[in-house]
This record gives sequence, C-alpha cells and structure tokens, in this order.
Amino acid sequence: MPAALPQDSIRVGDLDIHYHIADYTDPWRTPDTVLLHHGFARNMEFWRPWVPLLARDYRLLRFDSRGHGRTTVPPPATAYTLAAMVADAVGLMDALCIERVHWAAEASGGIVGMAVALAHPQRVASLTLCNTPFRLLKATSDLFVTEEVEKYGVGYWARKTLGNRINADKVPAGWVEWSIAEIDKTPAHIAIAEHIMLEQGDLYPRLREIRQPVLIMAGAEGKIAPKEHMQQMRAQLPDARLQLFEGYGQGIAFMLPERCVNEMRAFLSGIAANKVV
Repeated sequence: MPAALPQDSIRVGDLDIHYHIADYTDPWRTPDTVLLHHGFARNMEFWRPWVPLLARDYRLLRFDSRGHGRTTVPPPATAYTLAAMVADAVGLMDALCIERVHWAAEASGGIVGMAVALAHPQRVASLTLCNTPFRLLKATSDLFVTEEVEKYGVGYWARKTLGNRINADKVPAGWVEWSIAEIDKTPAHIAIAEHIMLEQGDLYPRLREIRQPVLIMAGAEGKIAPKEHMQQMRAQLPDARLQLFEGYGQGIAFMLPERCVNEMRAFLSGIAANKVV
C-alpha cells in the first residue's frame, strides 16, 4: 500500500471535516486554490491521482464530505440537504482562510459546486465538472434499492451498478476492487439520505444564473450524465465549454486523470489570460 499523505481535520459547524492540502508551488508565488470534491458515496482518496498532476502549480484542497471518509458521520434519520453540503464546503473554506476556489468535481460533487456558485458566487472562480448531471435520471436512480443497501451495504450497490459508473477495462488493475471497498466504508444510512437528496434535486432551471466559467467534461457514452444532458447544460450555462470523451462512459476522472487535468489546466490558463479571475 502507498504511504498515506499527511492529513488533518477541522471543526466546521457540527462536523469534524477531514481534509488535505497539497501545495508544491514556488514559495514566492501566491497560487490559486483548486478544491476537489468527490461524488456520491466516495471520499477524497479517489482524487489521489490528480494531486501530483496539479499541486506544482495550484494549492489543492480535498476533503471528505459529511458522513464520508473520516469526516463526522451524522446519526441515522438525519436529512441530507444541498444547503447543508454548501454550508460545509464554505465553512471549511472560511476555517482555512481560503477566500475563493476553482471548484473541480466529479458526479454529484459538481452538483454541490454549482449550488455553491449560486449561493456564494464570490467564493467560486470557476467550475470543472466531470460527468456531473443537473438532475438524477430515473433509469439510474432505480438501480439504487434502499432495502438492498440497508441489508448488504453500499459496496453491494457499487458492485451491482459498476457498469453504469466505470469502464472496468479502462482503469488500472486493482482499482475496481479498491473502489468498491472504499465505497463500502460509507454507512448505509448516509448513502440512502444523500441519494434521497439527489433524487429530489434539479438544477436545470437555475443553470442560466451560474455566471462563472464552466468546463464540462463527460464520457460520450455516459448513462448517469448522458451526452444529450451535457449538451443541454452547455447551452444553458452563460459561459461554458464542453469536452466529450468518445469511447468512455461515467468515471472519466478515474479512467483518464491525465487527460482531464490537461483539459482543466488549459481551461484555467484561458481564464487567467482573459483576466476573468
């Protein structure tokens, strides 16, 4: 097993949020901060391949969202709300004295990012969204069966729905079993509460209000964030570009970290050149 990176936790509201900052930029520079937010039932370790690809030029902040990884697990029957997840992220930024971030996320982490951009536009400089839907499709939502998750755990759901979330032949050997084991660490009641929140949400009516530059990246064969929805998102957002990856489905952040980071770097460089930030 690789050595663990140094990490810490900080009190934000009712949570001890587990986080990690990587900064290998030149000490005489004041780098922009990139916040990496993980998706449904995952944790910040899923971003590990991105860290060495970005930390030379950006300050990177990763954290485990509420109930995930090593962040405080709310008790059963606690409702999940997008407003609470927004408050967690902004509260963490406040606690760490980070004024503004480039928000990068995969899947539902991008939904949280768009909600932060709407509620606190001054705190988000840009959004990079990997396979992020603006709402959860019923066809994929129906694959999450609450009774199964309660009985067998979140790892059971992860294995059953693997084909919807990743091209198993396009990730490194060992990644699939590692990812299922990590997802299985998420308490069942947390996954159920978060899934209910996602089922009830739909950001499509508010996309035109998001004024920050947005990079949308998606697998052209994605089922959770299908190509047609990504095209609709690009059309609704005032300042967005879309990059579709042919031959790939969901999970491009894990299958193609180098390519995703290269696209993101070009996007951020363009923002800096245009002095948008």
